[in-house]
Amino acid sequence: MIDIFANVWDTLMDWLYRIIQLAFSWINIPSFPSGLAGSIDSFLSLVFDNLSLLGFFIRPATIRLVVPVLLVVINFELIYKLVMWIVRKLPFISVQ
Repeated sequence: MIDIFANVWDTLMDWLYRIIQLAFSWINIPSFPSGLAGSIDSFLSLVFDNLSLLGFFIRPATIRLVVPVLLVVINFELIYKLVMWIVRKLPFISVQ
């Protein structure tokens, strides 16, 4: 069953990639400098290779809980405006 969903998901992502390629193929973006890409890769590997060091100070379960809550708290005003916009679009609620 999971294999069917994986195949469907892969097909959908392939079609989405093709549609995006077709829609934005006229934009000519220069290639990313290899030196900068190497620097970013080395920085990210340094961070993620030493992530276990963070476990001495903060439990990974705590990080998994706190990061989404922090994102919601920081973006609370935008989330509130989005929810209220959606609620106002529903005709049977009549919210002004």
